[in-house]
Amino acid sequence: MEIKKQYRPEIEGLRIIAALLVAIYHIWMMRVSGGVDVFFVVSGFLITTSLLSKYARDGYVKFSTFILGLLKRLLPNALTVLLFVTVAGYFILPEVRHFDTMKEILASLFYYENWQLAVIGTDYLDQTNEKSPVQHFWAMSIQGQFYVIWFLIISLTIFLHQKLKKNFKKIFFTILAVLFAASLAYSIYLTAVNQPWAYFDTRTRVWEFAVGGILMLFIFKIKLPGIISTVIGWVGLVGLISTGLLLDVEGSFPSYVALWPVMAAVFVMLAGQNPTRLGVEKFLGSRLMVKLGGLSYGLYLWHWPLLSFYYVIFNTKDVSVIHGIAIILLALVLSFLSTNLIENPINRYISRNNFTLKAFRPIFALIGALIIAVGTWFGISQYQSSANANLAGSSDYPGVMVNAEGFDQASFEEKDPIPAMSEVKEDKEESYTNGCQQGIDEAEVELCEYGDVENPEYVVAVVGGSKSTHWTSPVKVFAEEENIKVLNVTKSGCRFSLDPVSAEDCNEWNENVVQKLVEADVDAVVTLADIARPDETEVPEGYLDQFNRLQENDIKVLAIRDTPYFNEDIPECISAKGADHEDCSVQADVVYPTPSAWEKLENPPENVQYVDYHEYYCEEGTCGPIIGNVIGYYDHDHMTQTFAESFAPILREDLMKVLES
Repeated sequence: MEIKKQYRPEIEGLRIIAALLVAIYHIWMMRVSGGVDVFFVVSGFLITTSLLSKYARDGYVKFSTFILGLLKRLLPNALTVLLFVTVAGYFILPEVRHFDTMKEILASLFYYENWQLAVIGTDYLDQTNEKSPVQHFWAMSIQGQFYVIWFLIISLTIFLHQKLKKNFKKIFFTILAVLFAASLAYSIYLTAVNQPWAYFDTRTRVWEFAVGGILMLFIFKIKLPGIISTVIGWVGLVGLISTGLLLDVEGSFPSYVALWPVMAAVFVMLAGQNPTRLGVEKFLGSRLMVKLGGLSYGLYLWHWPLLSFYYVIFNTKDVSVIHGIAIILLALVLSFLSTNLIENPINRYISRNNFTLKAFRPIFALIGALIIAVGTWFGISQYQSSANANLAGSSDYPGVMVNAEGFDQASFEEKDPIPAMSEVKEDKEESYTNGCQQGIDEAEVELCEYGDVENPEYVVAVVGGSKSTHWTSPVKVFAEEENIKVLNVTKSGCRFSLDPVSAEDCNEWNENVVQKLVEADVDAVVTLADIARPDETEVPEGYLDQFNRLQENDIKVLAIRDTPYFNEDIPECISAKGADHEDCSVQADVVYPTPSAWEKLENPPENVQYVDYHEYYCEEGTCGPIIGNVIGYYDHDHMTQTFAESFAPILREDLMKVLES
């Protein structure tokens, strides 16, 4: 099999255009530019060329040599940027963002940042989200995963070629065509169903790499007339530049919309293969563009952390033209320095030592330094967290008990709140993260047991959506003392209601949950009584339907008035604006009108005991973010575990009345 391997200067120019588009669209428009899709096509083209050249020359492709060659090119710059983010992030980022940033740095190091972002539900195009300074490593992670996938595909092609004695190129093309069709179809489907997840899913992007691979197989045989080559080259470049301006990318990317930048890249590369006097390749392959192209990888890596830190330092989401240009120029300078002072010397050292394990000592040193830096950062955060944990429940940190009858208000003083801002996002009931709370698209009813699971006197189930889940924490505090087995029976985004919703999995879960509670011999259910939103003034009929089903099975209910919804993420708001800022609070009469929705019921279910705790956390007409020196919420509306556990004495009294009645 003959493989033509030639230097293509227009690709370097295409790379810098793609990188600049990514930076420009990030800085001023926060829209998809199509630049990353160009990187994927180019990567598919180049890595296919490299692997097939090795096979044509040696008769085999060695995985270790292939991977080490990639690491030599990719890691020096990437590790330098990650080290910079680790050190700068500790000093610049608000504490509330420390832990998540540490997790994403490690995810970026080990090339799974795209899945990390997908799992935590990041919406890449949502400008209201706080952006991690390494969020852009999602594309590098997909690219790293792609390299492994491509090696396996080439290996499979070699195996089939040798076993079946069929034409190598035909086998490889067939595999790529199947991958292209399957991946594009999946991308179209998943984007329509769950666009934020689709954006980061490797499987929705494989087709873009496949386009590059297919192009490599045929590009040397495609001969275009000069006029056509000139036209499609410039059309490709203009089409790429206009991607984010002309296309509706907010909720429709990647899907078939990504065909636009992908085909733009294909047009440019086809034109480069068929050069003309006025062709786009003359511009993209010029000396300046080639030199800048060598900085494109670094520009991509550096621009985003600089932008993220800019947002924090200047407390803004808007970047002026002058400041944006300065960010791009600084990113180019840093790219030049990291490329010439770190990447190139390391690559020369590795080449001199013939790719031995010893040759990679500089890269191992960078990895070690990064892990030590992140570990030190984590250790400092854990020390602060453990120190604060011992304070919870004390007279200095009573949480809602500060407003309980008999508390000594006169001697109470405001102190730095707990949990620490670096830990508040993770201070949540374990059921959120250990698989007990069912996720989106999961319809099976799961029961997780806590408390006295061996010989309980009572069985209590906390049932409902994620805003029910946080009530599991205070029940667990006294469960063993009261001989209670606690069941967490919750599902994300799915209230305990028979009101039909668009999510079929939620409807199915609600249809089955009561029978599961009956089978578990539940004595009482703890759940929400209403919805604390201004536009929700009545108890949903579906709530009452579920309560009646429980009554038919002799199961009692402790129905708690809902905790408030805030307009802003509470930890982020406290960090950016201070706890006393009006944006970090909500007026009590807005979310807690009198009478309550429950109190307006003419015939409430007889098995339900309704409780309203809002006076414990809404003081002087305002529901604030910090009560009793404890931060109440880890996002817009879910209580921190420390705050929820401060309800334990109050909840214990009310729940035991229900159980003993």
